Amino acid sequence: MSNTYREDKDLELLRYADNEMLSILVKYLTTDKDGETRFTETLTDDERFKSAKGDYQQVWQLIAGELQHFGGDTFVNLFRRTGVEYREILTDVCKKLKIKTDYKAETVKIEQALLAKLFEDSWEEMSESERNSLRKELKIDGSLTSGAALTAIITAIRMGGFMSYQVAMIVANAVAKALLGRGLTIAANAGLARAIGVFAGPIGIAITVLLTVPAISGPAFRVTLPAVVQVAAMRQQMLNEKEPIF
Repeated sequence: MSNTYREDKDLELLRYADNEMLSILVKYLTTDKDGETRFTETLTDDERFKSAKGDYQQVWQLIAGELQHFGGDTFVNLFRRTGVEYREILTDVCKKLKIKTDYKAETVKIEQALLAKLFEDSWEEMSESERNSLRKELKIDGSLTSGAALTAIITAIRMGGFMSYQVAMIVANAVAKALLGRGLTIAANAGLARAIGVFAGPIGIAITVLLTVPAISGPAFRVTLPAVVQVAAMRQQMLNEKEPIF
């Protein structure tokens, strides 16, 4: 039996999420860094999950419940078979990364702060040539200094809208490539594909570092960090679904 889903307004979007995006989330929840099935996961043995045959929208509540389970205390969860709400998971991830933001703000604002942090960490790993290429794809004023360009991008991400959407998809795709060895097929879009090409290496380094820091990188965090990045990208995708990526 899968972990029980507790009603959570911030995870209701999974009901309508793109199936490919859901498949990435499922991978984070069910497999470890070596591609082996996680000892604590409950999805793959659930008959309802197996019956869905990859149509993850059918079993979105099972997926949501699994994510909530990883956000709670594992020992306690074994007895209550339910975890914590998504917002608590997101907040825990952000606080472990020492992200400064208003934790009383809307969930989407906290997610944007997380995306901004990951983008900033990756920017620091880029060469000047890579930064210039990414600035071109994001249509950032070429006359700005590197520092000013980063500030402009971070501000735009935190404000939401189109830039936040672009960066969410770039970050989520790059995290998937770094941790799963494959990105999203949406990268077939030429502009996004070029941006991913620039971004994949630096964010791979940044994510690897974050997931190996002993103080924060427990087993649950290695699931919840990429999972909340994926959920954040899904939310941005839905908020901007009529917009072309580039």
